[in-house]
Amino acid sequence: MSARDLTDNPHGTPERWIIDFQNMSIEEVSEYKLPFEYIRTNVKPERETNRETVMREKWWRFKRTNESMRSALSNLPFYFIVPRHSKWFIFIPGKSNWLPADSTTVIASDDFYILGILTSNIHRVWVNVQSSTLKGDTRYTHNTCFETFPFPQTADIKIVQQIRSKAEELHQYRTQQMETKQWGITTLYNKFFNEPSSQLYKLHQQLDKLVMTAYNFQANDDILEKLLILNLELAEKENQGIKIIGPGSMERSENFCETFCGVL
Repeated sequence: MSARDLTDNPHGTPERWIIDFQNMSIEEVSEYKLPFEYIRTNVKPERETNRETVMREKWWRFKRTNESMRSALSNLPFYFIVPRHSKWFIFIPGKSNWLPADSTTVIASDDFYILGILTSNIHRVWVNVQSSTLKGDTRYTHNTCFETFPFPQTADIKIVQQIRSKAEELHQYRTQQMETKQWGITTLYNKFFNEPSSQLYKLHQQLDKLVMTAYNFQANDDILEKLLILNLELAEKENQGIKIIGPGSMERSENFCETFCGVL
């Protein structure tokens, strides 16, 4: 699924079906007669002239099959995905049968606590500084925007669950609005995010307040300054071999969370 699907379609639903043979051998893929014949007829001739050996020899598959991402997502009912270039960089749940394109970034987690933190104003402040821009749109990259982002270190179980619940409520509201209006997530945010009387605005304000509490930040704090200080503190602890709290809540410490780029 492409970035345009995520931004323009209700729920980010992909518009195209693709032939994905993953890392199968030619013996395995040949058992899928019609898809294999299509690839042999339409893809192989072009691949045979490719300068890269792997593209010529394994002409039936994508150049990068990204086995690590597939493995991380394999046991999750859904994951979180965001367009790499967008105005809002809004994470939404992606379905297990979607194949992310290279215009997206994937978070290997199904924990709405993670979604709550990444949807908050605190994360937007960090992304606005850490990201680059393309034609006025934010460029969300895993190495600059996610992997450097310091997660709350002292949030108790109660506030973690409150953030999780509020993120689920926000997700349910957005889902209902997209279904009713047949809008994509970008149109929904363009219409209502900056409208104080809207439910979208109110839910974001409520979520932001909870996330501020998780960080123990105050309303008059310089958020970016506080995040930079926390980032440096955590980097020093990591250098000393001290374990820090990453993108997994205390209540669900078994939760695996990692970022990936798309595979297409």
